[in-house]
Amino acid sequence: MFLVPLLAGVAFFLLYSSSALQKETHRDLTATLSLQRQFIEYWVGERAQDVAYLASDPRMLTLPPDSLRDMLHGLQRATPFFDDLVYVDENGLTKADAKHPAGVDVSDREYFQVTRRGQGYVSDVITSRTTGAKIIAVASRVQDAEGRFRGLVFGSVRLDTLLDLLQGMYSKTSSRTFLLDAKGVLLSPAVNPGKPDEKPLRSLHAGDVVFDRAKAGAVSSGIYRNHNGDRVVGAYSWVRGERWLLVGEKPESEIMLLHAGILGVPLLGATLLFLLFGPMALRLARSLEEPVRRLEEHSRKIEGGDFDVECDPEPTASDPMEIRRLNVAYCLMVERVRDTLDTLRQASLTDHLTGSANRKLLFQEGPRLIDADLRAGMPVSLLMLDLDHFKTVNDTHGHAAGDAVLTAFASLLEQQVRASDIFARVGGEEFVVLAPNAGQAAAHELAERIRVAVGALRVGFGEQTLTITVSIGTATLGAEPGASRPSGQRNGLESLMAAADDALYEAKNNGRNRVESVSIVPVPARG
Repeated sequence: MFLVPLLAGVAFFLLYSSSALQKETHRDLTATLSLQRQFIEYWVGERAQDVAYLASDPRMLTLPPDSLRDMLHGLQRATPFFDDLVYVDENGLTKADAKHPAGVDVSDREYFQVTRRGQGYVSDVITSRTTGAKIIAVASRVQDAEGRFRGLVFGSVRLDTLLDLLQGMYSKTSSRTFLLDAKGVLLSPAVNPGKPDEKPLRSLHAGDVVFDRAKAGAVSSGIYRNHNGDRVVGAYSWVRGERWLLVGEKPESEIMLLHAGILGVPLLGATLLFLLFGPMALRLARSLEEPVRRLEEHSRKIEGGDFDVECDPEPTASDPMEIRRLNVAYCLMVERVRDTLDTLRQASLTDHLTGSANRKLLFQEGPRLIDADLRAGMPVSLLMLDLDHFKTVNDTHGHAAGDAVLTAFASLLEQQVRASDIFARVGGEEFVVLAPNAGQAAAHELAERIRVAVGALRVGFGEQTLTITVSIGTATLGAEPGASRPSGQRNGLESLMAAADDALYEAKNNGRNRVESVSIVPVPARG
């Protein structure tokens, strides 16, 4: 008779807390998949921007094939995310390939057909015709000054590169997170790194509960049996417009271990004070609601893209120990994702070899600096620098020696320019210095100072001492009477780069190791 309220209280608590923990597990998995989805889409978008910047470079249409290949090779080595960079002409033949012989016909590839119609393109996972590896192709249109299609630039990213980055985000609180294509074919590793003895997953198909729910767009909730026959709580998230599928699962056994830990203390108390067990169990179950609500609220902010929101404060001493541990694990996961995104953002704007800015940062910040100078009635100059006979250094001493020379040159360049200047590596051995509030005479003086300093530079490599020289072209942009000023447009920067490149070409033709400056470039009028 006296056991009736005890058993009723235990049964009520088991049902209430078990359901609450399953729901919290589902929320945790959903938040984890949302973070990973945003990471994948952000990362793929960054690679698409990288290729678009390269496709807009006017040298794609002016350099001879060998020089263009050298430029692509230098950019590929400076951009670790890309396995290869290729220029394809308007007929679909590869004309310059950073790593492989040219002449491959890709006119039947979807990325060529789509890009020729005027759209940027990011492929599904395809097989490379040159390496046989699984890759993602990112393509962007190349066009001439009249807007005519002149081919495309595409970069190939090995699928393993993305998966390695994604693997670093997996939460240790989740049993398994894996990536599949829209047909259910597995893209991520077949074996869970944390459980090597687990049955490998090859694909999901009709009949697999989570795959059926994803195809139907239904909410994934409750316990089901996965491909391995285990009872799990699972969640899913479509990526890139339902082209890829992220699935996360956590075994019911792990949830029940957490459940058992929460039950231990109240069951012991119920043995001693069974008449009070019902109210105690109810209060304990309700104590889960507030910390779970806080975690859910924070995960929704993260899911909305607000990665700067502070993680939930440490739970109070009255919260169960398991909930406190769950909160700590969740906050560590969020911090790991935040650090990963910050690192990616910084890496996307920095040349990994020299530590200088890269072409992307130059095209992001350059137009703003140019616009500000012209609005203030001040000139702005650009220096285009190219190391003389750098290919000979690579061919004679090897790429490691070339890397040492580039690193030493970038370090010297940083010492010579002003804090307000932007210096960036834009090609293999090509650098740009954008100097705001610098007229033609000041730009020429700066270029000459850099040239002399480079001539005195000695680069130690093994038992050898390497010397280099540099050719520099400068161009200056200033407001002329009646000339309009671009506001936030890239045409001012492109005009400076084109003029400085012409001056650099002149310096090369006149014997190298010299500075050539062009007349002031009028500000391009608005079209």
